[in-house]
Amino acid sequence: MNRSFLKSCVLGATLSVVAFGATVGTAVAAEPLKIAHNNWADVMATVSVAKYVLETKLNQPVKMVNADIGIQYQSVARGDADVMLGGWMPVTHGAYVAKHKDKLVDVGVIYAGGKNGWAVPAYVPESEVSSIADLAKPEVKAKIKSIVQGIEPGGGLMRASEATIKAYGLDAAGIRLQSSSEAGMLAALQRAQSGKEWIVTTVWSPHWLFQKWPMRYLKDAKGTLGGEEQIHAYGSQNLATNFPRATTFLKNFKLELKDVEQLQADAQAANNDYDGVAKKFVEANPQKLKAWLQP
Repeated sequence: MNRSFLKSCVLGATLSVVAFGATVGTAVAAEPLKIAHNNWADVMATVSVAKYVLETKLNQPVKMVNADIGIQYQSVARGDADVMLGGWMPVTHGAYVAKHKDKLVDVGVIYAGGKNGWAVPAYVPESEVSSIADLAKPEVKAKIKSIVQGIEPGGGLMRASEATIKAYGLDAAGIRLQSSSEAGMLAALQRAQSGKEWIVTTVWSPHWLFQKWPMRYLKDAKGTLGGEEQIHAYGSQNLATNFPRATTFLKNFKLELKDVEQLQADAQAANNDYDGVAKKFVEANPQKLKAWLQP
Protein backbone atom coordinates (compact mmCIF):
# COMPACT_ATOMS: atom_id res chain seq x y z
CA MET A 1 0.00 0.00 0.00
CA ASN A 2 1.20 3.52 -0.73
CA ARG A 3 2.75 4.95 2.44
CA SER A 4 1.56 8.48 1.69
CA PHE A 5 -1.98 7.20 1.23
CA LEU A 6 -1.77 5.25 4.51
CA LYS A 7 -0.37 8.25 6.33
CA SER A 8 -3.18 10.48 5.11
CA CYS A 9 -5.76 7.90 6.20
CA VAL A 10 -4.27 7.73 9.69
CA LEU A 11 -4.11 11.53 9.91
CA GLY A 12 -7.72 11.84 8.75
CA ALA A 13 -8.89 9.30 11.31
CA THR A 14 -6.98 11.11 14.04
CA LEU A 15 -8.54 14.43 13.14
CA SER A 16 -11.98 12.82 13.11
CA VAL A 17 -11.42 11.46 16.60
CA VAL A 18 -10.21 14.85 17.80
CA ALA A 19 -13.20 16.57 16.22
CA PHE A 20 -15.59 14.03 17.75
CA GLY A 21 -13.96 14.48 21.13
CA ALA A 22 -14.33 18.24 20.85
CA THR A 23 -18.01 17.82 20.03
CA VAL A 24 -18.57 15.53 23.00
CA GLY A 25 -16.58 17.84 25.23
CA THR A 26 -18.71 20.78 24.14
CA ALA A 27 -21.92 18.86 24.92
CA VAL A 28 -20.64 17.89 28.36
CA ALA A 29 -19.53 21.43 29.06
CA ALA A 30 -22.77 23.07 27.88
CA GLU A 31 -23.31 26.64 29.00
CA PRO A 32 -25.06 26.60 32.40
CA LEU A 33 -28.34 28.39 32.89
CA LYS A 34 -27.71 30.94 35.65
CA ILE A 35 -30.71 31.17 38.02
CA ALA A 36 -30.70 34.12 40.43
CA HIS A 37 -32.26 33.35 43.80
CA ASN A 38 -32.12 34.01 47.52
CA ASN A 39 -32.68 31.65 50.43
CA TRP A 40 -36.32 32.51 51.17
CA ALA A 41 -38.26 29.29 51.66
CA ASP A 42 -40.77 29.92 48.85
CA VAL A 43 -38.00 30.76 46.38
CA MET A 44 -35.94 27.69 47.32
CA ALA A 45 -38.97 25.44 46.87
CA THR A 46 -39.70 26.75 43.38
CA VAL A 47 -36.09 26.98 42.18
CA SER A 48 -35.17 23.51 43.43
CA VAL A 49 -37.95 21.86 41.43
CA ALA A 50 -37.01 23.79 38.29
CA LYS A 51 -33.33 22.94 38.76
CA TYR A 52 -34.04 19.23 39.14
CA VAL A 53 -36.14 19.11 35.98
CA LEU A 54 -33.66 21.15 33.95
CA GLU A 55 -30.68 19.05 34.98
CA THR A 56 -32.19 15.57 34.95
CA LYS A 57 -34.88 15.74 32.25
CA LEU A 58 -33.45 18.32 29.85
CA ASN A 59 -29.71 17.80 30.49
CA GLN A 60 -29.38 21.53 31.05
CA PRO A 61 -26.66 22.45 33.58
CA VAL A 62 -27.75 25.02 36.14
CA LYS A 63 -25.66 27.49 38.09
CA MET A 64 -27.30 28.97 41.17
CA VAL A 65 -26.54 32.66 41.77
CA ASN A 66 -27.42 33.81 45.29
CA ALA A 67 -28.26 37.51 45.61
CA ASP A 68 -30.59 39.93 47.39
CA ILE A 69 -33.84 40.53 45.55
CA GLY A 70 -32.89 43.93 44.14
CA ILE A 71 -29.60 42.57 42.83
CA GLN A 72 -31.47 39.66 41.21
CA TYR A 73 -33.49 42.01 39.03
CA GLN A 74 -30.41 44.04 38.21
CA SER A 75 -28.37 40.95 37.32
CA VAL A 76 -31.06 39.51 35.04
CA ALA A 77 -31.57 42.88 33.35
CA ARG A 78 -27.83 43.15 32.64
CA GLY A 79 -27.59 39.52 31.49
CA ASP A 80 -25.25 38.54 34.33
CA ALA A 81 -27.94 36.02 35.34
CA ASP A 82 -30.35 34.39 32.92
CA VAL A 83 -33.54 34.08 34.94
CA MET A 84 -35.14 34.51 38.37
CA LEU A 85 -38.20 32.61 39.58
CA GLY A 86 -39.41 34.72 42.50
CA GLY A 87 -40.93 37.87 41.01
CA TRP A 88 -43.90 38.99 43.10
CA MET A 89 -46.38 41.16 41.21
CA PRO A 90 -48.13 43.52 40.99
CA VAL A 91 -47.21 45.24 44.26
CA THR A 92 -44.29 43.64 46.11
CA HIS A 93 -41.72 43.86 43.32
CA GLY A 94 -43.54 46.39 41.18
CA ALA A 95 -40.84 49.04 41.64
CA TYR A 96 -38.06 46.65 40.58
CA VAL A 97 -39.93 45.53 37.47
CA ALA A 98 -40.77 49.11 36.52
CA LYS A 99 -37.11 50.10 36.88
CA HIS A 100 -35.81 47.32 34.62
CA LYS A 101 -38.87 46.62 32.43
CA ASP A 102 -37.09 47.45 29.16
CA LYS A 103 -34.46 44.77 29.80
CA LEU A 104 -36.61 42.04 31.38
CA VAL A 105 -38.72 39.36 29.74
CA ASP A 106 -41.80 38.20 31.65
CA VAL A 107 -41.52 34.45 31.08
CA GLY A 108 -44.83 33.77 32.81
CA VAL A 109 -46.71 33.21 36.07
CA ILE A 110 -45.51 30.18 38.05
CA TYR A 111 -48.26 30.28 40.65
CA ALA A 112 -50.85 32.66 42.10
CA GLY A 113 -52.21 33.32 45.58
CA GLY A 114 -49.14 34.87 47.17
CA LYS A 115 -49.81 37.21 50.08
CA ASN A 116 -47.76 39.62 52.16
CA GLY A 117 -48.72 40.94 55.53
CA TRP A 118 -48.08 41.27 59.23
CA ALA A 119 -49.08 38.44 61.53
CA VAL A 120 -49.30 37.60 65.21
CA PRO A 121 -49.39 34.21 66.96
CA ALA A 122 -52.90 32.80 67.33
CA TYR A 123 -52.57 32.91 71.13
CA VAL A 124 -52.61 36.74 70.97
CA PRO A 125 -56.31 37.50 71.63
CA GLU A 126 -58.08 38.70 68.50
CA SER A 127 -60.30 40.84 70.71
CA GLU A 128 -57.19 42.90 71.53
CA VAL A 129 -55.28 42.71 68.24
CA SER A 130 -57.14 42.08 65.01
CA SER A 131 -55.80 44.86 62.79
CA ILE A 132 -52.65 46.85 62.11
CA ALA A 133 -54.32 49.91 63.62
CA ASP A 134 -54.63 48.04 66.95
CA LEU A 135 -50.84 48.05 67.34
CA ALA A 136 -50.96 51.71 68.34
CA LYS A 137 -52.93 50.91 71.52
CA PRO A 138 -50.66 51.61 74.50
CA GLU A 139 -51.24 48.19 76.08
CA VAL A 140 -50.55 46.40 72.77
CA LYS A 141 -47.51 48.55 72.01
CA ALA A 142 -46.01 47.61 75.37
CA LYS A 143 -46.53 43.88 74.85
CA ILE A 144 -44.90 43.87 71.41
CA LYS A 145 -42.05 46.04 72.74
CA SER A 146 -42.82 48.69 70.09
CA ILE A 147 -41.33 46.45 67.38
CA VAL A 148 -42.53 44.94 64.13
CA GLN A 149 -40.04 42.18 63.37
CA GLY A 150 -38.93 42.37 59.75
CA ILE A 151 -36.62 40.62 57.31
CA GLU A 152 -33.88 41.86 54.95
CA PRO A 153 -33.97 45.64 54.39
CA GLY A 154 -34.74 46.92 50.92
CA GLY A 155 -37.00 44.07 49.81
CA GLY A 156 -40.53 44.62 48.57
CA LEU A 157 -42.20 43.47 51.78
CA MET A 158 -39.98 45.73 53.86
CA ARG A 159 -40.64 48.72 51.63
CA ALA A 160 -44.37 48.10 51.93
CA SER A 161 -43.96 47.69 55.70
CA GLU A 162 -42.17 51.03 55.96
CA ALA A 163 -45.04 52.66 54.08
CA THR A 164 -47.49 50.88 56.40
CA ILE A 165 -45.76 52.25 59.51
CA LYS A 166 -46.31 55.78 58.18
CA ALA A 167 -49.78 55.22 56.76
CA TYR A 168 -51.13 54.03 60.10
CA GLY A 169 -49.22 56.61 62.14
CA LEU A 170 -47.34 53.91 63.99
CA ASP A 171 -44.11 55.90 63.76
CA ALA A 172 -45.77 58.68 65.75
CA ALA A 173 -46.75 56.06 68.33
CA GLY A 174 -43.10 55.02 68.66
CA ILE A 175 -43.37 51.69 66.85
CA ARG A 176 -40.46 50.80 64.58
CA LEU A 177 -39.74 48.23 61.91
CA GLN A 178 -36.74 46.08 62.87
CA SER A 179 -34.67 44.79 59.95
CA SER A 180 -33.14 41.33 60.12
CA SER A 181 -33.38 38.37 57.72
CA GLU A 182 -35.83 35.55 57.16
CA ALA A 183 -33.76 33.41 59.52
CA GLY A 184 -33.66 36.21 62.09
CA MET A 185 -37.41 36.73 61.87
CA LEU A 186 -38.03 33.00 62.33
CA ALA A 187 -35.66 32.85 65.30
CA ALA A 188 -37.48 35.75 66.96
CA LEU A 189 -40.81 34.06 66.28
CA GLN A 190 -39.52 30.78 67.73
CA ARG A 191 -38.44 32.52 70.95
CA ALA A 192 -41.77 34.30 71.26
CA GLN A 193 -43.74 31.11 70.65
CA SER A 194 -41.71 29.24 73.28
CA GLY A 195 -42.65 31.76 75.95
CA LYS A 196 -46.08 32.68 74.55
CA GLU A 197 -44.85 36.26 74.17
CA TRP A 198 -46.54 38.76 71.89
CA ILE A 199 -44.80 39.46 68.58
CA VAL A 200 -45.66 41.02 65.22
CA THR A 201 -43.74 39.72 62.19
CA THR A 202 -43.60 40.55 58.51
CA VAL A 203 -44.67 37.33 56.80
CA TRP A 204 -45.90 35.98 53.51
CA SER A 205 -47.75 33.02 52.07
CA PRO A 206 -46.72 30.47 51.02
CA HIS A 207 -44.46 29.78 54.01
CA TRP A 208 -43.96 26.70 56.15
CA LEU A 209 -44.18 28.73 59.36
CA PHE A 210 -47.99 28.64 59.11
CA GLN A 211 -47.86 24.85 59.31
CA LYS A 212 -45.53 24.89 62.30
CA TRP A 213 -47.21 27.65 64.32
CA PRO A 214 -50.82 28.84 64.37
CA MET A 215 -50.60 32.44 63.12
CA ARG A 216 -53.10 35.14 62.15
CA TYR A 217 -52.71 37.91 59.58
CA LEU A 218 -53.65 41.36 60.83
CA LYS A 219 -56.32 43.21 58.88
CA ASP A 220 -54.87 45.88 56.60
CA ALA A 221 -57.72 48.32 56.03
CA LYS A 222 -55.55 50.73 54.05
CA GLY A 223 -54.21 48.00 51.78
CA THR A 224 -50.63 49.20 52.07
CA LEU A 225 -49.25 45.65 52.17
CA GLY A 226 -51.01 44.74 48.93
CA GLY A 227 -53.49 42.06 47.98
CA GLU A 228 -53.09 38.73 46.21
CA GLU A 229 -49.82 38.43 44.31
CA GLN A 230 -48.71 36.36 41.32
CA ILE A 231 -45.23 34.87 41.28
CA HIS A 232 -43.48 35.33 37.93
CA ALA A 233 -40.34 34.12 36.20
CA TYR A 234 -38.33 36.99 34.70
CA GLY A 235 -35.60 36.37 32.16
CA SER A 236 -32.88 38.29 30.41
CA GLN A 237 -33.41 39.52 26.86
CA ASN A 238 -31.20 36.72 25.55
CA LEU A 239 -32.84 33.91 27.51
CA ALA A 240 -34.84 32.41 24.63
CA THR A 241 -31.94 32.73 22.17
CA ASN A 242 -29.35 31.17 24.45
CA PHE A 243 -31.58 28.58 26.12
CA PRO A 244 -34.59 27.86 23.86
CA ARG A 245 -35.56 24.49 25.39
CA ALA A 246 -35.15 25.74 28.96
CA THR A 247 -37.27 28.79 28.10
CA THR A 248 -40.08 26.57 26.79
CA PHE A 249 -39.96 24.58 30.02
CA LEU A 250 -40.05 27.73 32.16
CA LYS A 251 -43.08 29.01 30.22
CA ASN A 252 -44.82 25.70 30.97
CA PHE A 253 -43.63 25.55 34.57
CA LYS A 254 -46.73 25.93 36.78
CA LEU A 255 -47.27 25.11 40.43
CA GLU A 256 -50.15 25.50 42.85
CA LEU A 257 -49.85 27.41 46.10
CA LYS A 258 -50.40 24.17 48.04
CA ASP A 259 -47.49 22.58 46.14
CA VAL A 260 -45.10 25.30 47.26
CA GLU A 261 -46.34 25.12 50.85
CA GLN A 262 -45.88 21.34 50.93
CA LEU A 263 -42.40 21.55 49.40
CA GLN A 264 -41.38 24.06 52.07
CA ALA A 265 -42.82 22.01 54.91
CA ASP A 266 -41.16 18.81 53.66
CA ALA A 267 -37.81 20.55 53.22
CA GLN A 268 -37.99 22.10 56.66
CA ALA A 269 -38.70 18.68 58.15
CA ALA A 270 -35.76 17.26 56.16
CA ASN A 271 -33.21 19.76 57.50
CA ASN A 272 -33.68 22.07 54.49
CA ASP A 273 -32.88 19.37 51.92
CA TYR A 274 -34.67 21.17 49.10
CA ASP A 275 -32.88 19.14 46.41
CA GLY A 276 -34.06 15.84 47.86
CA VAL A 277 -37.59 17.09 48.38
CA ALA A 278 -37.73 18.50 44.83
CA LYS A 279 -36.70 15.13 43.38
CA LYS A 280 -39.42 13.32 45.31
CA PHE A 281 -42.02 15.88 44.30
CA VAL A 282 -41.22 15.71 40.59
CA GLU A 283 -41.12 11.91 40.49
CA ALA A 284 -44.43 11.75 42.39
CA ASN A 285 -46.15 14.09 39.91
CA PRO A 286 -45.67 12.63 36.42
CA GLN A 287 -48.63 14.53 34.97
CA LYS A 288 -47.18 17.86 36.04
CA LEU A 289 -43.83 16.86 34.58
CA LYS A 290 -45.46 15.87 31.29
CA ALA A 291 -47.14 19.27 31.05
CA TRP A 292 -43.91 21.09 31.86
CA LEU A 293 -42.01 19.25 29.16
CA GLN A 294 -44.47 19.94 26.35
CA PRO A 295 -42.57 21.31 23.30
